[in-house]
Amino acid sequence: FLNENAHGGACCVTALINDGNLVVSNAGDCSAVMSRGGVAEALTSDHQASRPDEKERVEALGGYVDCSRGVWTIQGSLAVTRGIGDGHLKEFVVAEPETRVVRIESDCEFLILALRWVVG
Repeated sequence: FLNENAHGGACCVTALINDGNLVVSNAGDCSAVMSRGGVAEALTSDHQASRPDEKERVEALGGYVDCSRGVWTIQGSLAVTRGIGDGHLKEFVVAEPETRVVRIESDCEFLILALRWVVG
């Protein structure tokens, strides 16, 4: 995105199975959810500007986070704090994902990888 001077950005979620482990990573507002014994278990947490640790990270870099019309944004522009692209906010929007490793057990039924899509 940045090398091509592309405008905008993207969020992502990935899953990898290796040696009986499920490795999930996300950057932005994508989600990984596992059904374990009939119960949904969130494996990721969205990187939203309203998240206290993400707000603190952005502000420590000299950015600002505010709420306008019920939506938390960084620099009054973007609601996610991690993603790929968004060059005009790159000093605050990082592409570094959060990663979690889960051992696959017999009660692990299926995995859902999803993008949160908000129209409004």
